[in-house]
Parts: sequence; structure tokens; C-alpha cells
Amino acid sequence: MGRLAAVNGSTASFSGSLRNVCNLADLKLNRLLDTIDQLAGADSGPRPEPTRVDDDPKVLIDLVAEGFDTVLWATGFRADYSWLQLSVCDRKGEIRHDGGVVRDAPGLYRIGLNFLRRRKSSFIHGAEDDAIELVDHLEGHLAPEVTRARA
Repeated sequence: MGRLAAVNGSTASFSGSLRNVCNLADLKLNRLLDTIDQLAGADSGPRPEPTRVDDDPKVLIDLVAEGFDTVLWATGFRADYSWLQLSVCDRKGEIRHDGGVVRDAPGLYRIGLNFLRRRKSSFIHGAEDDAIELVDHLEGHLAPEVTRARA
């Protein structure tokens, strides 16, 4: 459908730029693959088919009339940690950490970030591996406290 432009009642309006966006994405992908092939000293490898877009994509949809009962709005985000009452952010407002272990705040961790500990860290199956390692770290952090509490 492309980028959502507006919603009026049950009618969703889309920008109409879907074909252009897809063409640009295909162009960028092929440039990247060409660069990789060139750096690898290889001939041009296989390329995916261009993204298919309807000849006349809809720009207006009546969500009720079309039978939609769920809308999933994935917008991306920019992190805002202004609510965090700790001095753990760098000059850009990002939390300083090493592999998810937050500097200057023992016991505070981050998870689910791109390339946190591995390439797949931002995916559920990658966050699982990171979580196991961070729990091990947390356990080491808490062990002295647990030992004192048991004494």
C-alpha cells in the first residue's frame, strides 16, 4: 500500500509513492550486490526479481468495508531516555553500554539492540542468546548480594 498519509473515519489514505519507493529500493539493493561482487572479484551473481507493484495500487481503503479487523502500525522509533534518572547517556542521548551491560550503573542492562553482541541481536532468536549471557552477567553481579543475604 505504501506510506500511510491519513485516516479519516474508517478510510485510510496512502501516499501513492509505493512504486517509486520499491524501484529505489531495488536500485540500491542491486548497487550493493554489484559492489559486493566487485570487491569479491566475482562476476555478477544472481539478482532477485524487481519488486512487484500493482499497476494501479490503491491509495484509499475503507478498512471496515474491506473487512479489516486489525491494523498493525510499525513505525520504527527514536529512543528517548529522558525519563531515566541516571547519568548513563552519552552526548547523543544513547545509553553507554558494553554488550548490553550499562556502564556506570551496575545491574542495569540493555537488550534487543542491533549488533548488541552478535548480528542477530535485534531478532527474537538473537535476543534469546544475548539474554542468556546477560543473565549470567547479572547472576555474577548479584552473587555477592545473595551470599551476604544467606549468611
